[in-house]
Amino acid sequence: MYLLAKKPVTFPKSSASQTPTPPKIGVFKTNINKRPEANRVCNQLKIAGLVTRATVDLSDCDRILRTVSNKTNWSEIILAVQSMGFLIEELPD
Repeated sequence: MYLLAKKPVTFPKSSASQTPTPPKIGVFKTNINKRPEANRVCNQLKIAGLVTRATVDLSDCDRILRTVSNKTNWSEIILAVQSMGFLIEELPD
């Protein structure tokens, strides 16, 4: 026995056919001074799902934290870094 649908069945578009959104880049001034601190901050941001990539430039005078994320969640990143005991502020473009 076959059942006939009363309405046409539509399937959602696959993610492959949708235009991907470009990643968002965040640049922040911090007071992270040591490599173990930088590694801990970057790893925690990744584990929390706030970023897909994070790096800290310890050779820069502003100790720049660069993040790559699929969403603009700068306030969440700032709160997360502050909760780890570091100062952080977003730098303008």
